[in-house]
Amino acid sequence: MISISGKEWTEIKHNNLKVKKISQDYEFNEIISKIISNNNFTKEEIYSINNLINFKNPFLLNSDFNKSKNIIIRHIKNKKKILVIGDYDVDGSVSTVMFLKLFKDINHPFDFYIPDRNKDGYGISIDLFKKLKKRLTDLIIILDSGSKSKKEIDYLNTLQIQTIIIDHHEIIKPYPKATVFINPKKNYDNKFLNNLCSSALAYFLIELIYKELKLDFQKKKYNLLSALATICDVMPLNNLNRYIVKKAINDYHYKLFYFFDLILKKNKKNNELKVEDFAYLVGPILNSGGRLNKSYLAVELMISDDRLMIEKIYNQLVELNLKRKEIEKNILLNLDFEKLKNDKSDILLIKDIEIPEGLIGIIAARCVEKFNKPTFVITQSGNRLKGSARSLLNINIGSIINNAVHLNILESGGGHKAAGGFNLRKENFYKFKDYLSSLKISSIENKKKYISKISSTALNINFIKNINKLEPFGNGNQKPLFLIENLKVFKPKIINKLHISCLLKDNKNKFYDSIAFNVLNSKIGEYLLNYKKEISVLAELNISYKNNNMVNINIIDIIAKKP
Repeated sequence: MISISGKEWTEIKHNNLKVKKISQDYEFNEIISKIISNNNFTKEEIYSINNLINFKNPFLLNSDFNKSKNIIIRHIKNKKKILVIGDYDVDGSVSTVMFLKLFKDINHPFDFYIPDRNKDGYGISIDLFKKLKKRLTDLIIILDSGSKSKKEIDYLNTLQIQTIIIDHHEIIKPYPKATVFINPKKNYDNKFLNNLCSSALAYFLIELIYKELKLDFQKKKYNLLSALATICDVMPLNNLNRYIVKKAINDYHYKLFYFFDLILKKNKKNNELKVEDFAYLVGPILNSGGRLNKSYLAVELMISDDRLMIEKIYNQLVELNLKRKEIEKNILLNLDFEKLKNDKSDILLIKDIEIPEGLIGIIAARCVEKFNKPTFVITQSGNRLKGSARSLLNINIGSIINNAVHLNILESGGGHKAAGGFNLRKENFYKFKDYLSSLKISSIENKKKYISKISSTALNINFIKNINKLEPFGNGNQKPLFLIENLKVFKPKIINKLHISCLLKDNKNKFYDSIAFNVLNSKIGEYLLNYKKEISVLAELNISYKNNNMVNINIIDIIAKKP
């Protein structure tokens, strides 16, 4: 079944015996059982659908965590200032805030630095340490980077500075000779720990520190921050990550953080926290500073106790986010989507020196959504090229980048399964292009899949509420797509020069509030604005933000006869 946007859609082939067993054992309906089966829920994850899992700290006996705990406590007892160096994305900022909050709670001296994306580049460097020469301390905690910073750590070792690296990106032996190097990919016992982001790792380490100091650990606050970073860093939402996010939603109270409450109140009718708020509301606001040369703002927002200051920083970040959206919109309008659509390679490579460094990751993500291919976007950074990449679920982009570094094609780079970044010399661009072309990504599935065809009569609030019990949706627990037939479009309306809202009417004359995001100047947008005959839609189902008793259809694609 070919859609108007040229994608081939097919229904997922379900293991009917497995679906039937899930339905019988747990008393779920057929659709819910199909989703559970397709997303490979474990028995514990199925139990968590209707129950909260009170997870324990999995690193109680881990030597890296206990050594880090002892070093930090020794510095606390000796009242020695500690420098924290984070990263400019949400995970890097949140993990930084976690440590700063610990130090503020116990009135311990600290300093922090978030590298500027353009001036400092990603992660740590010898140049950065020279720049921070007067701010260096006996202990530096490096967050969300550092896994391949061998030379940089060697430099600090010559200065007799202790270092604790807490990171989750792909690693290559030999490891940096840090005092302690925490990374879940270092053969830790539980394979599910591989999917923890830096903030989740920081969360569990800080819990050990609080307990050792016999202080009250504000678990709800740290868990909320960990959930925020987990979702914004696109970590797989299964096992421990699933329980962290579910607990954060369940335990949320507006008094936990004023900045959280402020963002929700300013952007929603109420301050009720939903899973999608992390990724589509809070995350983009926090990320905007790092994208547009104000990398420190997110940390200052989250760590401040001054409400007037929080509101001032919030307004700055909102203004930056609006600016980012406008720049992004213009970049997307200028991309040659027809050329990209006809590109037969397994991996898309886009080079455009006009794209700001802070937006190449977003543009890569948009192209993955549109073309269903891993995408590398490259721009100019000084006298070098800088790139960002986003991937599909089954293709490890971090490993692709690491291998290119190992082959001396890329100057530096790294990442995890879903995303990565890199630097390369201008003269190596075509060598890198050839390298990507040589990769055989045979596991890419060009067919797009939906969970089931459903009748429009099934579209009711209870049906959607039952689906939403399977949240959090995202990487590793995909939100289900449905095929809904025999619909007509009424009252299409362009929103923000990007999106189209409309009403979809079924053959029983019932109307459904609907929206399609980022579709203006596309085939989907063209059909929604002009097509008068019946269509079928591939869609996600939501409860309308306008009215909690209304269904909202999020249109992903359209099946229709050519006009």
